[in-house]
Parts: sequence; structure tokens; C-alpha cells
Amino acid sequence: MTDFSPLIADLHRFCGPGAVLTDDESRAFFSQDVYRIGLKPLAVVRPGSVLALTQVVAAAIAKGVAVFPRGGGISYTDAYLPTTESALVLDLRGLNRILTINAQDMYVTVEAGCTWAALDAALKPHGLRPPFWGPFSGSKATIGGSLSQGTATFGSARVGPSDVAVIGLKVVLADGSILTTGSGAQPHHAPFFRHYGPDLTGLFTSDSGALGIKAEVTLQLEKRPNCVQGLSYAFQDAQACYSAMAEAARSGLAGEVFAVDAELLRQSAGNADLRRDFATLLQVGRSGSGPFDGLLRMMRLALAGRNFAKGIPFTVHVVTEANDQSRLKGNVSELRRMIEPYGTEIANTVPTVVRANPFPPLAVMAPNGRRLLAIHAIVPFSVGTALHAVTEKIVGHYANVLHENKVAIGYSFATVGRTGLLYEPVFYWEDSRELFHTRESPADMLAAMATFPPNPSGRALVQRVRDEMVEVMFAHGAAHLQIGKAYPYLRERDPSALALLHTLKRHVDPRGLINPGALGLAMPGPQP
Repeated sequence: MTDFSPLIADLHRFCGPGAVLTDDESRAFFSQDVYRIGLKPLAVVRPGSVLALTQVVAAAIAKGVAVFPRGGGISYTDAYLPTTESALVLDLRGLNRILTINAQDMYVTVEAGCTWAALDAALKPHGLRPPFWGPFSGSKATIGGSLSQGTATFGSARVGPSDVAVIGLKVVLADGSILTTGSGAQPHHAPFFRHYGPDLTGLFTSDSGALGIKAEVTLQLEKRPNCVQGLSYAFQDAQACYSAMAEAARSGLAGEVFAVDAELLRQSAGNADLRRDFATLLQVGRSGSGPFDGLLRMMRLALAGRNFAKGIPFTVHVVTEANDQSRLKGNVSELRRMIEPYGTEIANTVPTVVRANPFPPLAVMAPNGRRLLAIHAIVPFSVGTALHAVTEKIVGHYANVLHENKVAIGYSFATVGRTGLLYEPVFYWEDSRELFHTRESPADMLAAMATFPPNPSGRALVQRVRDEMVEVMFAHGAAHLQIGKAYPYLRERDPSALALLHTLKRHVDPRGLINPGALGLAMPGPQP
């Protein structure tokens, strides 16, 4: 057996006290994600500087030890789970500094472990934000992790997924060198522009961390709108729901367009909690444009209560923004004109709460304590109805056994830019918790959750149905964010593109030890 103690000693020297964890619990926790468990690494390392990160990566790979970069950790796709025990998990949350806010030239540079919530709080006093400004999980999701995996939420209906705001990167390669992309790649040049020559920045976005480890990120900024309003609509069938979402997305007037079905809403609602509801009301009130507007928002939300969508098959929620109330009113009027032929307007509880507190404390289980797994596909709007019909056929085929194993399936949807429908089945099932679920759920939420005995048959059923759904998604021409090690990215891909990807992987990671298995690339060793 290889003696890794000299490497561990070097890691301590590079990173300092408390930054290298070798105890069993830490190694177990960092080998888990929301859904699955990987192999235990040799150690978990939390570099506190870019220099330390380069030293750790170079030393590990020189010893034949794989490195698995981890951001906020909220993954369902084995994104950072070790595939070998000769491995380090790199907890990049120690690289969390905001380095430059340039309000004149409209860009911000951050270390990759900074969360979206922290960035939003820092930019808010300046009246700025990136065009894409975070996922729902932004209280935990790091900017580097989101760019590696790809994600969508705030701003996505208008501009697309997370990487659209990126104008430059600093990426640590397998030999410990740093690759800089964009206009900042030349000495004393500002990192203000992405498209100076071939777009190297794009190569390292949505790569699942397979090509290099993001150390610093520069994001484009925009002025933060002063006024915001949400609209909510009820729909009786999926076709009407998708048609309305497509209309809202194509208009360019919406920052977010998202939807849920009745089952997902039921699983997500949880039990009534007056203290938490009151806190939500206060957040809604503070999000108003003034005291009177805030009070009106609180009153409307209180009157709508928790039963605003009871008995409705699908609800769509749209958020629009403007710099003044007159323009906002025009946006709202135009969106209503487009959406009303398909559905019925209801209380705008969901978008109001979401925008009042966009990055809330996040649990990684359902409020009732059930385990959950989300999968997704991004398809053209014209394909959504057919994909849903085939997916529902799968659910119908397994209906009895799903019920017997206490597995429920709900759906959420969102628009990504003006061309894509994000279609997301979500599995809920009774099962025992892992260490990850306990440590990643806020204590007050955890205390309110039920506990369940192990349910291996339910777990296996979820995996079987998930695999069938992914096959159906592939057959319908789906693309995916958060590819990790779960989606069939390489299957039947254009041979020339595939050859280029393998060549690039060999160049930046000759031994195949940066997140081996990500994107489906062979592990370990050079690519074929």
C-alpha cells in the first residue's frame, strides 16, 4: 500500500491548521451528496488561498492522487463524489473573498467559493447585480460550483443559465499552473471582456470540474431594477402551462418563469409554522418599494394563506422588473395579455415570497423528512408536452409499486432563455437519513421532520424509474445542466467534437486525475 503520510504532511504545510481533515466523519460527509455516497477520500482539504490551491493540486496529482472539487455541495449527480479512495476532496468554500467591485466598468471579481447570497449582499448597496444572479440554493451554492455544473434560476428566463454572466476565469490545471481567460489574460489588462479571440472561458463552464478547478471568477454586472412584481396563474393541463411559459419567455419581459404541479407543491408545503410564516410576511413587507407598498404586500399574502393553489393541477409564476412603476405596470399588462388565454390568475404568493427572500436557509430533504431526488431535461418548448406524456406513461406503469414503496413524483418547470423549457421530475420517498442530510439541513427544520427506517426497495425503485426517465429525455433531444457523472453527455456526440474534448482533457489533465468520471470521461489515465 502506498504511504500517503508525506502528502498529508505537505497539505498541512500548504493550508495551515484545521484545513486538512482526515477523521472518519469528515471523510464520510464529504463523500456524500443529496442522493448518493461515493468512496471515502484520503482527506478533505480546504485551501484558504489560490496559492495554497495550486500547491495542493500539484502535490496530489504528482503522487497519483485524484482531486475532486466541491463547492456548496448541493448536487444530485455525483458531481464531486470520489470514484477512487486515492483521492482528496477539495472544499473550496474557504476561497470566498470578493476581490473587486468595479461599478464604473461594471464587473466584479470573486474567489470561486463565494456564495451567490454573499455576492448579492455585497452588490446590493451599489445597486448592481450580475444578469444571472443565482440559483434558489444560493445561500449554499458557490459561484465556482454553479459555473462548473451550470444552473438556472434568477434572471434565467431573460438571459439563460449561470455562465452567461461570466467574462473571465482563473482556472487551476493539473500541474498547479493557472490558466486565465478573457481580456485579463494579458499583463495589466482589465478582465472586463470575454470575447477577445476564441472563447476559452466557455470551455471551462459547465465542465463539471473535469478540465480544471475554478479559483477566481469575473462576472459582468448590470443595474439592479427598482421595481418588481410577480404574477401567478392556474392551469388545468400541461399543454396550457407550457404554452403560457413559452409566451412569457419569448417576450423578454420576465426575469424568472417557473411552474410546479400539485404534487410537488403538496410535498414542498410542509406543516403550518406560524413563526416562520410571520418571518416570511416581514421579509415580504421589507421587499416593497415603500412602507405602504410593503404593507399591501403583507396583507395580500396573509389573505392568500397557504391554500392559494389548492386543487389546481399546475401553477405558473412569472417575475418582471423595471426601473420605475410606469414601466413595470406596462410589463405586467403585457404579460397578462399573453398568459390569460391559457390560464386563470391567482394570488401571487409564490413569486412574492421567492423574491422577498431569494436565498433562504435550505434543507436537502422535503419538509416532511422524505428524501428527494430531482432530475431534469432542457428541451425546446415544442417538445415539452410530448416529453411529459411519455414521462407520465412511465409513472403510470410503475404506479402500484411506487405506492407500495412510498415513492411520490412531482414536477417543476422553468424557462431558460427564450428557447428552452427546463423539465424537472422530483422523486420523494421515505428512507433513512445519511450524515449529509443531517448536517446540511437547518436545525429548526430538521427538528420538525419525521424520521423513517431504511427503505432499500424504494431507493432502488427511484433509481430504476430515474434511469428510464433519463433515457426518455435523451430520446427527446434533451440537454442538461449539472451533468456531473449522471447524464449521457458523451453518447453519440459528434466525433470531431468528442476528439477535441479528449485532446483538451489530455492537455490540461494528462493523468486524468481531476474529478475522474465527470462528464463521463474515462478514469483515471489519459483519454483514448
